[in-house]
Amino acid sequence: MRLLFTLLLFSLTLLGAEIDTKLYDNENREDYYVTIQKQISADALSKVRDEDVIKDEIANLGRLRDVASQKIQIESYNLDKLKKTNVSIDEYYDLLVNAASVQSKLELNRKLISDIQVKLLVLKQAIERITEDEKPKLLSYQLQFAYYKIQQKNVDTKVSLLKTAKKELLASLQSALNLVECLTNEVFNEKIASLDKNIADALKETILQQLHQEKAIIEENVDLNKINKKTAIANAKYQELVAKKMALQIKELLCLLKENNSKQFYSSISDISATLGIVTETKEKTLYIEQMNILKEISKVVFGSTKLFFGAMLQESEGTIISIKEFLISPLFIFNERPISVLSLFKAITLITLGFVFGVMYKRWIRSVSTRWTQLSMMSIRLASNIGYYLIVLIFFIVGISSLGIDMSSISLIAGALSIGIGFGLQTVVSNLIAGIILMFERTIRIGDTIEINNLLQGVVTDMRIRSTTIKTFDNVDVVVPNSSFIQNNVINWTLDDSIRRLHVPFSVAYDTEVDDVKNAVLNALDDSHLIYVRNNDDKKPHLRMTMMNSSSVDFELIIWVEWGAKIKYVSITSDFLILIYNALRANKITIPFPQMDIYMREMVSKSITKEV
Repeated sequence: MRLLFTLLLFSLTLLGAEIDTKLYDNENREDYYVTIQKQISADALSKVRDEDVIKDEIANLGRLRDVASQKIQIESYNLDKLKKTNVSIDEYYDLLVNAASVQSKLELNRKLISDIQVKLLVLKQAIERITEDEKPKLLSYQLQFAYYKIQQKNVDTKVSLLKTAKKELLASLQSALNLVECLTNEVFNEKIASLDKNIADALKETILQQLHQEKAIIEENVDLNKINKKTAIANAKYQELVAKKMALQIKELLCLLKENNSKQFYSSISDISATLGIVTETKEKTLYIEQMNILKEISKVVFGSTKLFFGAMLQESEGTIISIKEFLISPLFIFNERPISVLSLFKAITLITLGFVFGVMYKRWIRSVSTRWTQLSMMSIRLASNIGYYLIVLIFFIVGISSLGIDMSSISLIAGALSIGIGFGLQTVVSNLIAGIILMFERTIRIGDTIEINNLLQGVVTDMRIRSTTIKTFDNVDVVVPNSSFIQNNVINWTLDDSIRRLHVPFSVAYDTEVDDVKNAVLNALDDSHLIYVRNNDDKKPHLRMTMMNSSSVDFELIIWVEWGAKIKYVSITSDFLILIYNALRANKITIPFPQMDIYMREMVSKSITKEV
């Protein structure tokens, strides 16, 4: 066992290398970095590796040391502005922008974690499956892997800090909402109307400048640079006015939130969405979306569940769908450097379940259409049913595992390592499974066959599975036999190729009986009987033969051919023929012998006895 384990470890070392965890999971890693730097310098002098490889190692080590020495912190926000008796709407909006910025950074860092996980997976596979040609790059791969591992920890820390900051900002925004000095609806409407007029004029100017720009490009005008600048200025002015309108609409939205006007609140969200559609800057658009999401979160507390349900309508439904989607795709845990989410787990479980469902449906379909396949045996139908079932389940299982993003090659390595232990612990089970597959393809034993195992078990095969076979004995007892028994033991199959079998029925008669009388008595009685046997076949006619002249009897044997089937039992049919022979011998007054012994006294013995008397 130890030898096998040693060979396994040796084979794994030939396939690749292990991750050097001391590069990132070590309190004294700076000392370790110094040791590595000295080793790289020594290798550079001795020219053990190429100069380009050494340069990559030095660069990766420098990056690693920089990221390891980083102190993770985020921007602090002044919340004193919201602790006053009266809070201006501009001060409140500034803090809302800060909260949206925190949320945006949080999402960016979450995406960064996903990107880092992908890079870690690629580097892990490169290290564990490194070839002999790439061995010189092993240290460089290790340094890169450690760099991303530490960066992953730093980003996780930053995400934690951002979550805390977001929580504090949301709490401050919610508590200070009632202190905001809002403008009236009329003032908001006037300002928005004025901005709409200016935006329309700016849009016309922007379109006009774009037309001039297109014309200048076609005509190759020498003043193209000036026209491009005017176009950029017009577009910037247009976007600036759109940004002002967005800010004004969001301010109006938070005032509606303060007034607890749920109907107008969700109606205004649609207007803001229309304005948001003409914002071209991706970063600005993201911030506006986060501001609206924050106000929606606060609205859940302000309006309550009932108003939220009836007032949100389509907008809130979309937000709920987005929240559910984010929950489903967010990683629950990481396996082998791959994030596993609720959605991926659900997909995998669904696919595996579908595999079993389709497998069962396939079995039922085979059973339903087997009535039309009269030319096929029951064993062939069962073979097609079982093989198809296991193939369908296996295919869906592989697809389900692959949908998680798990590399099947890594699972094969684990399975290879475990197969040694499983082979010893489950040797009997594995041998039965393999024997079942052999029997299914070899077809030496089929459903409906009458078999006999080592003169101990006789019966009819009623079911065959991958691990065991069910035999119904002639006493109507179901015996489950492991499939390996049919491979390791001698098995008699009475109905493998031909169902006609020769039956030997022994009997005895007394001495001084004519042989012809015995033959005529038994064969004539057989012809007149209703027993089922092969009658109209010249090669298989019943006949009688003498087997032995015993001490007390002359032994005969009736040889007869019978059609073997599931309903014919060896013991029962032999009994029928013995009864027929017994009745035939009695009818013809042929003596059936019993054990006897005659004693003969010599003459010398009798004389000596007389003299003594």
